Amino acid sequence: MLRKSLFIILLLISSAAAAQLNTNRIMQIGRNALYFEDYVLSIQYFNRVINVKPYLADPYYYRAVAKFYLDDLGGAATDCDIAIGINPFHLSAYNLRGIVRLRQGRSKDALEDFSAGLKLEPDNINLMMNQGIAHINLGQYQEAVDTYDNLLSYDRRNVSAILYRGIAIVNQGDTLKALDEFIRASEINSYNVNAYIYRGMMHYRLKMYTEALQDYNRLAELRPMDADVYAARAITRYMLDDLRGCMADLDEALRLDPRNMLALSNRGILRIEIGDYNNAIDDFTKLLALNPDDDLALYNRAGLYVETGELNNALSDLNVIIARHPDFGPAYYQRSAVKQQLGDNEGAELDYMTAYTFQQERIKRGLAATDDTTKTDKPKRQSRSKNDNDIRKHDQMVVVTDFGDNDEKLQQDAPTIRGRIQDRDIAIDLEPIFALTFFPADTILPTARYYEESVETFNTSRIYQRPLVMTNREYTATTDATAQCFEQIHQITGRIDEQPDNYDLYLIRGTLEAMTLNYNNAINDLNVCLLKQPNNVNALFNRAATRYKMVEVIRSLDADNNATPDITLGQNATPSPQATISILDYDLILADLNQILNIDPQFEFAHYNIALVQCTRRQFDQAIASLNTAIDINPQFAEAYFNRGIIKIYQGDDTGGTADLSRAGELGIYKAYNVIKRYTTQPDTDADDN
Repeated sequence: MLRKSLFIILLLISSAAAAQLNTNRIMQIGRNALYFEDYVLSIQYFNRVINVKPYLADPYYYRAVAKFYLDDLGGAATDCDIAIGINPFHLSAYNLRGIVRLRQGRSKDALEDFSAGLKLEPDNINLMMNQGIAHINLGQYQEAVDTYDNLLSYDRRNVSAILYRGIAIVNQGDTLKALDEFIRASEINSYNVNAYIYRGMMHYRLKMYTEALQDYNRLAELRPMDADVYAARAITRYMLDDLRGCMADLDEALRLDPRNMLALSNRGILRIEIGDYNNAIDDFTKLLALNPDDDLALYNRAGLYVETGELNNALSDLNVIIARHPDFGPAYYQRSAVKQQLGDNEGAELDYMTAYTFQQERIKRGLAATDDTTKTDKPKRQSRSKNDNDIRKHDQMVVVTDFGDNDEKLQQDAPTIRGRIQDRDIAIDLEPIFALTFFPADTILPTARYYEESVETFNTSRIYQRPLVMTNREYTATTDATAQCFEQIHQITGRIDEQPDNYDLYLIRGTLEAMTLNYNNAINDLNVCLLKQPNNVNALFNRAATRYKMVEVIRSLDADNNATPDITLGQNATPSPQATISILDYDLILADLNQILNIDPQFEFAHYNIALVQCTRRQFDQAIASLNTAIDINPQFAEAYFNRGIIKIYQGDDTGGTADLSRAGELGIYKAYNVIKRYTTQPDTDADDN
């Protein structure tokens, strides 16, 4: 007996050790996935550790890191809060939360995090580095210099610290001293890209164009596939009167990145200068397709239309410019000339007098000299800052001279979930309706199988060879899959002939027919089942889902066949027969789903599907209420969080929507991070006061 007891104790100890070992292993796998930039996958592993050991700080911290790289800043901050709450001495969590707050434009709060971390470890290089950045964002340039002086006392060859100290010094106005910093950084590490970027920018700002060209030549060696490098070198060559070299660099930049707006703008301006008007029009048209609000490009194109005799196009562009800039005299002068050529003498005279009035006002204020393009002392070549959108500088090339504006280019390769999936081009739509199927589709990420008692009861009866699964992902009815389904349907039909009173067989056949898109046959079979088993939750649920899919198919066909919109504003439109059928079908769908809830109020998928019907009817507040109930029943309901987040963002609640999308992404819906990236904005400048 003693030996048996001892064996049990040892077995329990070894089991506990194995559990500990497994948790550590899962944690390590998650960190490996994080290292290899499988951010979404790493989150799934950290979730598993958190579910078992929610009292550990590290899983929350590493999950925060993954969310940060997915641009889920709110989710990252929340996980850092939890990690710090568990372990107030977690330096990395303070550092990451501070970085997140920097990205959110909350530099004062970020400074508090970095300072809190430095109280725990005063010589932490990372914390000092980021503390200096926070000081720069807050305009506290001397404090930033002091911070980097302190950092360099620990690590005198830290290139990043030297560069940031140089940026702080630039903002203090000492450009020559800042240039010395950038040169020193490049001498310490001749392969540091940022060192040459800042050297080139500073040389350009000091009008040392030959030296700037040398810097950009070195950058082209280090980054031969970076379009921005060629775009920057092109401006330097332009200032050195090397128009051929300038054009070659702009062409190369646009070959590498056809959507590079800076290169498109500058090539258009250069083409104006060399008289290549038609190609210049093409450049500005492409630029306006990317950014319709670029008034400088629009005004340049208007002038080109005048030169090429496309007067109506010129008039259209000038009308927009004048509407947006009603006090811009040169546009009135140009429109006056266009109207005169088009025979509108009265309009031409009115525009001319308007322009003349504006010109006289500018003369009184001493501003007219800036419009005088005949002055002999005007510099031969001029450029404007990337952030300078003064329309009077429409003919000046754009140059990047804002320090810190040189983020890494993001490479978009194969459509996988690895890396920064928030930058993928993913179509955004609500997660689809749930249904019961025997053929759930595989997903890229492993997802939890949802449990429902009625489904489990059916599966334990083993009436069919495949289990019934609750999912909103079915296999597409390809030729092979459809043939397999038809074979299964044929077999079930034979069984129905032998067992006409086995109504579960009608549920099986109806479910298979729905997969082959035979919706009418599917509904007929489900009707037979429900005639004898009116409270069969599985049949009710699938009949509602099948009707929903049928209505969606009809709606899509109707949309393809009608050029006019379905909704007419300002008049009492008579609904089409097809619209009436759709309305009736939605009522039938809701009737089935509500009957399910009368039988089982905790059936969360009925609440979820009701929300989709409500969204179709644009009843968004009711849809959110339905999703709230679904989430209350099942707090792990990823699709419900995703749809609620989408609806909230649609209604203007970015904060609430982002929080829901973060939770959805955490639970495995990776496209949530793409929505967070697209529909939430980060401030361009720091919002804190000095």
